[in-house]
Amino acid sequence: MTTITDNSPAVAGRRRIALPVSLVLNLFLLALIGGHVWHNRLHVASSDKPLAQVLADVEATLSARDGAAFKAAILADQPRFAEAAKKSAQARVELGRQITAVPFDPKATQRALEAWQASWNAFMTDFDEPLVHALAQVSPEGRQKLVLQHRERLAPVTP
Repeated sequence: MTTITDNSPAVAGRRRIALPVSLVLNLFLLALIGGHVWHNRLHVASSDKPLAQVLADVEATLSARDGAAFKAAILADQPRFAEAAKKSAQARVELGRQITAVPFDPKATQRALEAWQASWNAFMTDFDEPLVHALAQVSPEGRQKLVLQHRERLAPVTP
């Protein structure tokens, strides 16, 4: 029977290398996991504010006058659709949670998808009139830019 003693040069050499490698690997994994959690929290936090994202995109696309007029009209009507927007964002977050759940539950995911669809429909019912009113404040050229931007976003990506 052969035994390796803890004092052998081979074991001592491995320990000298293993500890620093283990520490570096653990720090790397900690940073990777921390970055993933931080990114997901930012994404969840930003998903609660889709209106701010939409307004920023519209303002970047339109002229300063059109962007300001559109934003003012939307914000003036915000009380009409704010609650529905919040519920839709919450339902979208829950859908994401169900999609990434381990173990995956198809029935729970289906229910979450249906809840998100219903909340989106409720939001659009509350938002359609304010949106049309805001678009009426934008010049014909600005409305055309918005349509073109929307088409570009939805265009299929070719490999």
